[in-house]
Amino acid sequence: MKVFVISIPSSTERRQHVTESLSNKDINFEFIDAVNGKDGKHPLLKRYDRDHYIINRGREAKPGELGCYASHFLAWEKACELNEPIVVLEDDLSVQEDFKKIITDCEQWIIEKGFIRIEPWRTKLFITTDKVRNSSLCYLFKIPQCTTGYIISPQCAQAFIKSSQTFKMPVDLFLRHTYLHLQPIYGVTPPAVKTGNAISIIGNRTQRVRTPVIAIKRGIYRASTFIAVALVNLWMFIKT
Repeated sequence: MKVFVISIPSSTERRQHVTESLSNKDINFEFIDAVNGKDGKHPLLKRYDRDHYIINRGREAKPGELGCYASHFLAWEKACELNEPIVVLEDDLSVQEDFKKIITDCEQWIIEKGFIRIEPWRTKLFITTDKVRNSSLCYLFKIPQCTTGYIISPQCAQAFIKSSQTFKMPVDLFLRHTYLHLQPIYGVTPPAVKTGNAISIIGNRTQRVRTPVIAIKRGIYRASTFIAVALVNLWMFIKT
């Protein structure tokens, strides 16, 4: 499978780091020029739905969050354009020794499963569904946040694109909210990559919009999405 790394062209240190990391493991890759949310120029940034974002997160979106979502959107388009599964990486990562073996193991699963996380997770709500050599495929009932690395099929990518007509939340929460896209989320263990130690380019995300109306809407939203995600994840697992 082809490997693509999402990276802002001006982030020269990150690009140098990921180039050295992948080259040292003899991994061929291509960059996808990430969207810089701070300049506000890319047409995908117009998909920002401020009102829904505030209800979802209790605050407005950070420019970096919108740029991150748009950048992964470009990666999904790449999978559709090539009409084949691809590996998607962010540029702040640590490549594990067995990266190529793990990716090879995942090749037999990805067309059927659609989306496989290749980074670690902490949730205990998962079930191992298959094994090959030293790799285990796990169905994730609670999808962890973070999008450092994953494999995606063109069919799953198309579903994500179709469900991203507006950006209502960060991209990792979009993946977690499976009722939006109806795609099961799997993970592989051991992981092929881990998150690096670079300072986040997204920035501080603690500032909140605090009004009684927003608080009520957020309470209703969080309760309803919790139930929706739980039911959809159970339904998809039974279906598979």
